[in-house]
Amino acid sequence: MMDEKLELEKELDREGISVSWLANRIGLSRPTLAKSLKKPDEFKIKHIRRIAKILGVTERYAINKYFKSQNYE
Repeated sequence: MMDEKLELEKELDREGISVSWLANRIGLSRPTLAKSLKKPDEFKIKHIRRIAKILGVTERYAINKYFKSQNYE
C-alpha cells in the first residue's frame, strides 16, 4: 500500500503534469516536491495556491481534495 498514489499525484498524472515541470512553476526543487507529494498536508499555503491555480480549481477545493491529512502508513 506504500506505493499507492495520493489524490494529488493522481490528478497530476491525469493532467499530464510532471514533477519537474510543477516544481519549476511553484518554486520548489524537484526532490523537495517529490518528497512533499508523499505528505501533501505539509505543503505551504503559497504552494497550495500555485498548484490550485495550475489545476484550475479553487484553493478550498484543492485543500479539501488534495492537501487534507490522510493516513500515509
